[in-house]
Amino acid sequence: MSIKFSPFSFGTLGSELDTLFSEMEERAENLASRSESFKTMAKNAVPRITGDFHVDLCETPVEIIITCDLPGVEKEDVSVKLLNETSLQIKTKSNSEVSNTDVSRIYHLRERRSGAGERVIRLPAEVITEGAKASFKNGIVEITLHKSVKDPGMPIEIEYHQTLQGHYPTPTKPFF
Repeated sequence: MSIKFSPFSFGTLGSELDTLFSEMEERAENLASRSESFKTMAKNAVPRITGDFHVDLCETPVEIIITCDLPGVEKEDVSVKLLNETSLQIKTKSNSEVSNTDVSRIYHLRERRSGAGERVIRLPAEVITEGAKASFKNGIVEITLHKSVKDPGMPIEIEYHQTLQGHYPTPTKPFF
């Protein structure tokens, strides 16, 4: 579709925009209804974009808990590092190799992970390293970090000086 603009005339612009948006909507509906494969591809691409593994991030009043699924990864192949007060890095390496040498096989779907993965997670609050702990069981890592307690500061008492009305200090030097 092409939009024809008339110089200095906006009379047909509204109807042409309506036609353009209708065509865009129709194309999007056709794409979505073709098959479930598009939805499946999008769903499977999300973990790859975000770091190859899924993470849950939970906050309580005193701590932050991060849980991530790492199927097929051994405890020795996981490293967790607090980069700063608000960033946590999780790295994995996987020794499972997916064979590329067998030319008689034709893969129609290949979703299994191999190689390394890394994810840096932005924490919703500042944390401290003291008391941090991580556990690994059945391919699930759970990391618990204690929140940093902010010093509310020290209150400063305000003194009250009462001055008598009409009494001002007399200047020692003339103003002019």
